[in-house]
Amino acid sequence: MLVILNFSNMISTKVFLFFVLTSCAYGHKNINSPEQHDHNVGIDGGHEISIEQAPFMASIRLLDFLHWCGGSIIHERFILTSAQCVEMDVNFLVYVGTDMHDSGEEKGYNVEKIIKHELYSNETGDYDVAILKLQRPLTFGPTVSKVLLKGNGNLVKVKVGTMLNVTGWGFKDSEYLPSTIQQTTVPVASNKECERSSKHLKLTNRMMCTNTNGKGPCSNGDAGGPLTWNNIQIGIITRETGCAWHPSVYTRVKSVHRWIKKTISNEK
Repeated sequence: MLVILNFSNMISTKVFLFFVLTSCAYGHKNINSPEQHDHNVGIDGGHEISIEQAPFMASIRLLDFLHWCGGSIIHERFILTSAQCVEMDVNFLVYVGTDMHDSGEEKGYNVEKIIKHELYSNETGDYDVAILKLQRPLTFGPTVSKVLLKGNGNLVKVKVGTMLNVTGWGFKDSEYLPSTIQQTTVPVASNKECERSSKHLKLTNRMMCTNTNGKGPCSNGDAGGPLTWNNIQIGIITRETGCAWHPSVYTRVKSVHRWIKKTISNEK
Protein backbone atom coordinates (compact mmCIF):
# COMPACT_ATOMS: atom_id res chain seq x y z
CA MET A 1 0.00 0.00 0.00
CA LEU A 2 1.26 3.48 -0.85
CA VAL A 3 -0.63 6.62 0.00
CA ILE A 4 0.09 10.22 -0.89
CA LEU A 5 -1.67 13.09 0.77
CA ASN A 6 -4.06 15.09 -1.32
CA PHE A 7 -6.11 17.80 0.35
CA SER A 8 -7.65 19.13 -2.85
CA ASN A 9 -11.06 17.69 -1.99
CA MET A 10 -11.14 19.03 1.58
CA ILE A 11 -13.15 22.10 2.58
CA SER A 12 -10.68 24.38 4.32
CA THR A 13 -12.92 26.26 6.72
CA LYS A 14 -11.99 26.24 10.40
CA VAL A 15 -15.47 25.29 11.59
CA PHE A 16 -15.70 22.31 9.28
CA LEU A 17 -12.10 21.36 9.99
CA PHE A 18 -12.75 21.31 13.71
CA PHE A 19 -15.79 19.10 13.22
CA VAL A 20 -13.87 16.75 10.93
CA LEU A 21 -10.84 16.51 13.18
CA THR A 22 -12.75 15.96 16.38
CA SER A 23 -14.84 13.33 14.61
CA CYS A 24 -11.65 11.55 13.46
CA ALA A 25 -12.67 11.81 9.82
CA TYR A 26 -9.33 12.05 8.03
CA GLY A 27 -10.04 10.85 4.50
CA HIS A 28 -7.22 11.82 2.11
CA LYS A 29 -7.33 10.75 -1.50
CA ASN A 30 -4.47 8.62 -2.76
CA ILE A 31 -3.34 9.56 -6.26
CA ASN A 32 -0.95 6.66 -6.86
CA SER A 33 -3.03 3.92 -5.27
CA PRO A 34 -6.73 3.10 -5.03
CA GLU A 35 -6.46 2.62 -1.25
CA GLN A 36 -6.96 5.24 1.46
CA HIS A 37 -5.39 5.68 4.87
CA ASP A 38 -4.59 8.33 7.47
CA HIS A 39 -1.51 10.36 6.56
CA ASN A 40 -0.28 10.50 10.13
CA VAL A 41 1.03 6.96 10.31
CA GLY A 42 3.35 5.55 12.89
CA ILE A 43 6.83 4.27 13.52
CA ASP A 44 6.08 0.64 14.25
CA GLY A 45 9.11 -1.38 15.22
CA GLY A 46 10.87 1.73 16.45
CA HIS A 47 11.94 2.75 19.92
CA GLU A 48 11.35 5.70 22.20
CA ILE A 49 14.00 8.39 22.29
CA SER A 50 14.42 11.66 24.19
CA ILE A 51 14.23 15.06 22.54
CA GLU A 52 17.91 15.55 23.40
CA GLN A 53 18.66 12.80 20.87
CA ALA A 54 16.73 14.66 18.16
CA PRO A 55 16.57 18.32 19.25
CA PHE A 56 15.81 19.40 15.69
CA MET A 57 12.36 17.79 15.74
CA ALA A 58 9.25 19.94 15.44
CA SER A 59 5.58 19.07 15.88
CA ILE A 60 3.28 20.94 13.50
CA ARG A 61 -0.17 21.18 15.06
CA LEU A 62 -3.71 22.25 14.35
CA LEU A 63 -6.01 23.96 16.84
CA ASP A 64 -3.16 24.18 19.39
CA PHE A 65 -3.46 20.54 20.42
CA LEU A 66 -3.68 18.20 17.46
CA HIS A 67 -0.38 16.89 16.12
CA TRP A 68 -0.66 17.03 12.33
CA CYS A 69 2.80 16.61 10.80
CA GLY A 70 6.46 16.49 11.63
CA GLY A 71 9.11 19.01 10.71
CA SER A 72 12.73 19.88 11.37
CA ILE A 73 14.43 23.02 12.65
CA ILE A 74 16.79 24.46 10.04
CA HIS A 75 17.11 28.01 11.45
CA GLU A 76 15.92 29.89 14.51
CA ARG A 77 13.03 31.25 12.41
CA PHE A 78 12.43 28.43 9.91
CA ILE A 79 10.98 24.90 9.97
CA LEU A 80 11.38 22.45 7.09
CA THR A 81 8.46 20.16 6.25
CA SER A 82 6.54 18.77 3.29
CA ALA A 83 4.21 20.88 1.17
CA GLN A 84 1.40 18.34 1.52
CA CYS A 85 1.24 19.09 5.25
CA VAL A 86 0.41 22.77 4.83
CA GLU A 87 -2.01 22.92 1.91
CA MET A 88 -5.01 23.79 4.08
CA ASP A 89 -5.77 27.42 4.88
CA VAL A 90 -5.62 27.09 8.66
CA ASN A 91 -3.48 28.46 11.48
CA PHE A 92 -0.64 26.08 12.21
CA LEU A 93 1.39 26.10 15.42
CA VAL A 94 4.90 24.70 15.82
CA TYR A 95 6.04 23.02 19.03
CA VAL A 96 9.70 22.25 19.72
CA GLY A 97 11.84 21.12 22.64
CA THR A 98 9.50 18.45 23.94
CA ASP A 99 9.36 14.66 23.69
CA MET A 100 5.60 14.70 24.03
CA HIS A 101 3.27 15.41 21.11
CA ASP A 102 0.59 16.50 23.57
CA SER A 103 2.66 18.40 26.13
CA GLY A 104 0.64 21.18 27.70
CA GLU A 105 3.70 22.78 29.25
CA GLU A 106 5.16 24.16 26.04
CA LYS A 107 3.83 27.17 24.16
CA GLY A 108 3.43 26.96 20.43
CA TYR A 109 5.16 29.20 17.95
CA ASN A 110 2.83 30.97 15.54
CA VAL A 111 3.58 30.68 11.84
CA GLU A 112 4.09 34.00 10.10
CA LYS A 113 4.37 32.65 6.56
CA ILE A 114 4.24 29.38 4.64
CA ILE A 115 6.47 29.02 1.59
CA LYS A 116 5.86 25.99 -0.63
CA HIS A 117 8.10 25.07 -3.52
CA GLU A 118 6.69 26.71 -6.64
CA LEU A 119 6.96 23.44 -8.59
CA TYR A 120 5.20 21.30 -5.98
CA SER A 121 2.55 18.96 -7.37
CA ASN A 122 0.09 17.17 -5.11
CA GLU A 123 -0.72 14.89 -8.04
CA THR A 124 2.78 13.45 -8.41
CA GLY A 125 4.33 14.39 -5.07
CA ASP A 126 7.27 16.04 -6.85
CA TYR A 127 9.06 18.94 -5.11
CA ASP A 128 7.17 18.15 -1.92
CA VAL A 129 8.90 20.65 0.35
CA ALA A 130 7.81 23.70 2.33
CA ILE A 131 9.30 26.11 4.85
CA LEU A 132 7.40 27.63 7.77
CA LYS A 133 8.58 31.05 8.91
CA LEU A 134 7.94 31.58 12.62
CA GLN A 135 6.71 34.87 14.06
CA ARG A 136 9.42 34.81 16.72
CA PRO A 137 12.81 33.12 16.85
CA LEU A 138 13.48 29.89 18.68
CA THR A 139 15.84 29.81 21.64
CA PHE A 140 18.46 27.17 21.04
CA GLY A 141 19.65 24.85 23.80
CA PRO A 142 20.04 21.14 24.66
CA THR A 143 16.47 20.33 23.52
CA VAL A 144 16.18 22.80 20.63
CA SER A 145 18.76 23.07 17.86
CA LYS A 146 18.91 23.00 14.09
CA VAL A 147 19.62 19.99 11.93
CA LEU A 148 22.38 20.01 9.33
CA LEU A 149 21.30 19.63 5.72
CA LYS A 150 22.73 17.33 3.09
CA GLY A 151 24.24 19.48 0.38
CA ASN A 152 25.42 22.24 2.69
CA GLY A 153 29.07 21.18 2.64
CA ASN A 154 28.16 17.92 4.40
CA LEU A 155 29.85 15.25 2.33
CA VAL A 156 28.14 12.20 3.81
CA LYS A 157 27.79 9.53 1.14
CA VAL A 158 24.37 7.94 1.02
CA LYS A 159 24.10 4.84 -1.14
CA VAL A 160 21.91 1.77 -1.42
CA GLY A 161 22.03 -0.05 1.90
CA THR A 162 22.96 2.98 4.01
CA MET A 163 21.00 2.88 7.26
CA LEU A 164 19.11 6.10 8.08
CA ASN A 165 16.88 7.22 10.95
CA VAL A 166 13.17 8.05 10.70
CA THR A 167 11.82 10.06 13.64
CA GLY A 168 8.34 11.23 14.60
CA TRP A 169 5.12 10.90 16.57
CA GLY A 170 2.95 9.12 13.98
CA PHE A 171 0.29 6.54 14.75
CA LYS A 172 1.79 3.22 15.89
CA ASP A 173 -1.49 1.57 14.94
CA SER A 174 -4.92 2.67 13.81
CA GLU A 175 -6.00 3.80 17.26
CA TYR A 176 -3.54 6.12 18.94
CA LEU A 177 -0.55 8.42 18.70
CA PRO A 178 2.46 7.48 20.82
CA SER A 179 2.86 10.11 23.52
CA THR A 180 6.63 10.23 23.12
CA ILE A 181 8.91 10.65 20.14
CA GLN A 182 9.81 7.45 18.28
CA GLN A 183 12.68 6.50 15.99
CA THR A 184 13.55 3.56 13.76
CA THR A 185 16.32 2.72 11.29
CA VAL A 186 15.69 1.91 7.62
CA PRO A 187 17.91 1.02 4.64
CA VAL A 188 18.18 3.19 1.54
CA ALA A 189 16.96 1.47 -1.63
CA SER A 190 17.31 2.43 -5.27
CA ASN A 191 14.37 4.20 -6.89
CA LYS A 192 14.08 1.41 -9.43
CA GLU A 193 13.88 -1.21 -6.71
CA CYS A 194 11.09 0.69 -4.96
CA GLU A 195 9.17 1.15 -8.21
CA ARG A 196 9.41 -2.59 -8.88
CA SER A 197 8.03 -3.38 -5.44
CA SER A 198 5.00 -1.09 -5.87
CA LYS A 199 3.34 -0.91 -9.27
CA HIS A 200 1.62 2.41 -8.44
CA LEU A 201 4.86 4.14 -7.45
CA LYS A 202 6.57 6.57 -9.82
CA LEU A 203 9.65 8.36 -8.49
CA THR A 204 11.40 11.45 -9.83
CA ASN A 205 14.98 12.61 -9.36
CA ARG A 206 13.83 14.74 -6.42
CA MET A 207 12.72 11.63 -4.55
CA MET A 208 14.47 8.82 -2.72
CA CYS A 209 13.16 5.74 -0.97
CA THR A 210 13.80 3.12 1.67
CA ASN A 211 12.58 -0.45 1.63
CA THR A 212 12.87 -3.12 4.31
CA ASN A 213 11.82 -5.89 1.88
CA GLY A 214 9.83 -7.52 4.65
CA LYS A 215 12.94 -8.07 6.80
CA GLY A 216 12.65 -5.17 9.20
CA PRO A 217 10.23 -2.92 11.09
CA CYS A 218 7.73 -0.64 9.47
CA SER A 219 9.40 2.58 8.40
CA ASN A 220 6.33 4.69 9.05
CA GLY A 221 6.68 8.23 10.36
CA ASP A 222 5.05 11.62 10.26
CA ALA A 223 4.77 13.31 6.91
CA GLY A 224 7.11 16.30 6.85
CA GLY A 225 9.51 14.76 9.34
CA PRO A 226 13.21 14.16 8.74
CA LEU A 227 15.18 11.22 7.42
CA THR A 228 18.63 11.62 8.99
CA TRP A 229 22.12 10.24 9.28
CA ASN A 230 24.18 11.39 12.27
CA ASN A 231 22.02 14.54 12.66
CA ILE A 232 22.35 15.40 8.98
CA GLN A 233 18.99 15.53 7.20
CA ILE A 234 18.98 13.46 4.03
CA GLY A 235 15.27 13.41 3.23
CA ILE A 236 11.81 14.75 4.09
CA ILE A 237 9.03 12.21 4.63
CA THR A 238 6.62 12.97 1.81
CA ARG A 239 4.29 10.02 1.44
CA GLU A 240 2.55 7.71 3.84
CA THR A 241 5.27 5.17 4.38
CA GLY A 242 4.91 1.45 4.24
CA CYS A 243 5.48 -1.74 6.15
CA ALA A 244 6.78 -5.13 5.12
CA TRP A 245 7.27 -5.14 1.34
CA HIS A 246 6.13 -1.59 0.68
CA PRO A 247 8.65 1.25 0.20
CA SER A 248 8.75 4.62 1.90
CA VAL A 249 9.29 7.81 -0.10
CA TYR A 250 11.08 11.05 0.74
CA THR A 251 12.03 14.32 -0.89
CA ARG A 252 15.77 14.27 -1.46
CA VAL A 253 17.13 17.24 0.54
CA LYS A 254 20.18 17.66 -1.67
CA SER A 255 17.93 18.17 -4.71
CA VAL A 256 16.08 21.10 -3.09
CA HIS A 257 18.94 22.49 -1.02
CA ARG A 258 19.48 25.49 -3.28
CA TRP A 259 15.78 26.39 -3.00
CA ILE A 260 15.92 26.04 0.81
CA LYS A 261 18.99 28.25 1.06
CA LYS A 262 17.52 30.89 -1.27
CA THR A 263 14.17 30.93 0.54
CA ILE A 264 15.78 31.48 3.94
CA SER A 265 17.99 34.23 2.54
CA ASN A 266 15.02 36.01 0.98
CA GLU A 267 12.85 35.76 4.09
CA LYS A 268 15.34 36.78 6.78
